[in-house]
Amino acid sequence: MSHSTPSPQSLRWHDRVLVWRRLSSQWRPGTVLVGVLLGVALGLLIGRWTAPSTDVVAAQAIESQLLPLVLDADDIWISASGDRPPVATGLVALRRDGDPSVARASGSEWVSDYDSILLRLAGVDVPAAARPVQRQFIAAVTMSRDAVEVLSHAAMVGDEQLVRDLTTEVGRLRQRSEQMTQSARASVSDLRGQRADVGPPNPVTPFWGGSR
Repeated sequence: MSHSTPSPQSLRWHDRVLVWRRLSSQWRPGTVLVGVLLGVALGLLIGRWTAPSTDVVAAQAIESQLLPLVLDADDIWISASGDRPPVATGLVALRRDGDPSVARASGSEWVSDYDSILLRLAGVDVPAAARPVQRQFIAAVTMSRDAVEVLSHAAMVGDEQLVRDLTTEVGRLRQRSEQMTQSARASVSDLRGQRADVGPPNPVTPFWGGSR
């Protein structure tokens, strides 16, 4: 009985099988596969541990995108800009010296400046975790803007006692605005994992005492 000679193609496949068996005994592919999977899983875990949390990302967005606008709003009250005096100058001139000219001349510009910053603050797209702080900043800036409207009205009335009453309220609104801003900044610390104290705000200037 004659035996057929294996074809060159079957010999090639035979050689490949032998090579694979020899390599498999050395590499142990099952062990290698487990090692690869463990490495991938460990890499994912390390990535999650080292990646900034959503709260930290929110804090960074607040500090880079919102806080500069809040500081610009604060400058309207405390710092001169070009030919425009700060709101504080107009308040002191009216309350202490009885001079309404500064508030009359600059009142509409102050309100316009605040409105511009409020639109920019509301238009910033920040992460969801940062939006409560964004709303706090908007409320704080709005309160300072409202104080300017009261100051502008006080500059138009002629009754001395009414002027004192209105300027007292201007100061109270501004104090609350500053407290709200500080509260918002404390919320940023919370986002960064730095616990900030919580408590009732400090009392502002008493109305009846300040109006006398």
